[in-house]
Amino acid sequence: MSDAVMKDQTEVAAPAAEAQAVEETAPAAATTDESDKKTDAVEPTQNDEEKKAANVLKTTAKINHKDFKKNRKYDPTTQPVTDDPAKIRAQVEFYFSDSNLPTDKFMWESTGGEENKPMPLRTIANFKRMRQFQPYSAVVAALRDSAFLVVEGPEGDETVRRKTPYVSSTEAQKARLAASVYAKGFGDEEPSTQFDIEAFFSNYGHVKHVKLRRTAEELFKGSVFVEFASADEADAFVKLDPKPTWKGHDLLIMKKKDYLDEKNRQIKAGEIEPNTNRPKTFFEGKERGSGNRGRGNRGGSRGRDGKSEGGEQNGHKNGFHKGGRGRGRGGRGGRGGGRGGHGGRDGDNKRDEKKSEETRQNTNDVQLPTIQSSAPKNGETNGKRAREEDNAGEAPPAKKVDSKPETAAEQ
Repeated sequence: MSDAVMKDQTEVAAPAAEAQAVEETAPAAATTDESDKKTDAVEPTQNDEEKKAANVLKTTAKINHKDFKKNRKYDPTTQPVTDDPAKIRAQVEFYFSDSNLPTDKFMWESTGGEENKPMPLRTIANFKRMRQFQPYSAVVAALRDSAFLVVEGPEGDETVRRKTPYVSSTEAQKARLAASVYAKGFGDEEPSTQFDIEAFFSNYGHVKHVKLRRTAEELFKGSVFVEFASADEADAFVKLDPKPTWKGHDLLIMKKKDYLDEKNRQIKAGEIEPNTNRPKTFFEGKERGSGNRGRGNRGGSRGRDGKSEGGEQNGHKNGFHKGGRGRGRGGRGGRGGGRGGHGGRDGDNKRDEKKSEETRQNTNDVQLPTIQSSAPKNGETNGKRAREEDNAGEAPPAKKVDSKPETAAEQ
């Protein structure tokens, strides 16, 4: 949630660690019309939201199609250097948390997920957001007092791991969704936007994760998903009266599940088009994404992760892929990934690891310390309103419309 280590990450509720939450819903307008006095349980339609969003801060930044990295303005060097042990623990505990670990490819592969393998502490200390914590000895000392993590190994070569391994749980995912909100109206991203939003939401409860939502080109969409410590805190935030404002502008606020349910309903009703250009997502060792269909190999070639691919005419079921595009005969292969070729290109795995590290170094989603696609715009696509890409980087839905964080609407 909230700092930068790649948003291939999630987080867990670590003691003493605060995060911030945001949601994207239309706040009730001040009017005498009885129809506008309904409770937040009744989610407004897209048209209703548009009518009530007159004072919401809009995004105006243009997409840089030549270099997507330039679309992401996040810069952790805007934060002062500190040795605050509480902030250090909050940040590192976030990296290993249930909220971040299963969706953070780099962290998941480094720790083996449920295997809970120790990870070099110096690797973590080198993450961009961690560089504000100096000296290294202060990081080690702070984590030795963590109730969530274990520091081991000789001085200067320490490793860190969770005290209790991560365990996949559908119920835990549902609880996190119930504790999450959606908020829109934060305008264009600036270098300190991630930190500013975190600090803003820390005023309304114990926040575990703040995710800045982005297009496939990495441009901030002006909206966020925020996970509070409990569903009660999320409910209390949504029901605030008057509603919180951002820089003098209204915010569209609602429960994340309500937002996703409404998007699913609109897609099912044909009111908006599903996003076919969403970024790939990662969850518990599996990747999913739209990508492009590649040509399959005769008998299946080896994809990026070394697993056999090709042969399946329509790609891997449920959108998960086992590698990249293979060249050769045999029709279309699986979805997503890079080019495989016969037997896979040498060094693909290393390139993937390097790319994952680069991505996490530039992430915006991290745990909050104690305070703290080319997705089409709402234009016209085939006569229907295009929808925003949602929640890339969370668990895939178990069913067509589920209560999990990753529902069809998020795709």
